[in-house]
Amino acid sequence: MTESKFVSVDGIRTHYIEAGLEHRGKRPSIVLLNSAEYGGAGEITWEFNIPVFAKQYHVLAPDHLGFGRTDKIHDFGNQFNKRVAHIKRFIDTMALDAPVHVMGSSMSGGLCLTVAARARPDWNIAKLVCCSGGGDAPDNEARKVINTYDGSFEHMRRIVEVMFHDKSWAKKDDYIKRRHEMANMPGAWEATSAARFKAPFRGAGGPSEREQINYANINCPVLVFAGRHDPLRKPGYTDDFVPKIPNCQLHFFENAAHMGNIECADEFNKRVLEFLA
Repeated sequence: MTESKFVSVDGIRTHYIEAGLEHRGKRPSIVLLNSAEYGGAGEITWEFNIPVFAKQYHVLAPDHLGFGRTDKIHDFGNQFNKRVAHIKRFIDTMALDAPVHVMGSSMSGGLCLTVAARARPDWNIAKLVCCSGGGDAPDNEARKVINTYDGSFEHMRRIVEVMFHDKSWAKKDDYIKRRHEMANMPGAWEATSAARFKAPFRGAGGPSEREQINYANINCPVLVFAGRHDPLRKPGYTDDFVPKIPNCQLHFFENAAHMGNIECADEFNKRVLEFLA
């Protein structure tokens, strides 16, 4: 059974999905981290994966700060590390038996790789799955569609058109409605847009978190997924980091864009369970 719950993490009301509770303590728990488009949330990102994983594992899918039903908080000075700390404290608060399997989609995939590369023993990651994350994110027309959401139903449809290779997803009004409602919750637009704000007087600045990653430090097994038709990543982007990870497998979705774990859910679930076994 999949349940929607809340927990206070250092005073932050944090929403999460939980399933497979009967497996807790028998195998490492799985922590699923949501993608960061407008309307991104655990229940949206992982809805076609959680029930399958929960047949064999204890599964938790918390909503990141500012996303889903978690408090709409943004740290304008250090949001990346604030988000990392929040997830780590969520794991601590849930008193999960270490180690845990961690999976991230899109932005969260890159976040997971960064955390693992920092070689922080307090995270104690058993295995890591990165779906459509890491590497370069080009400033192209597809990304502009993602980043300029105006709150309308039809713009959400355009976002889904960009993220999915199978355009029939964008014709499913019920699916668009769910994403639209999640994206338009009080504070959701503001929290998601905050990550895209940049003061005009600030230059390019130093290297990004991604550019600072020393992938050779990642000491847990890693499985990377990439979509052949992903317009939100540069072609061949996995060549920039996958070969640098000591124990890494790469799987391409031949029929997916950015949301391979959704539009190729059966393929994703099967491959992940093989990896975790």
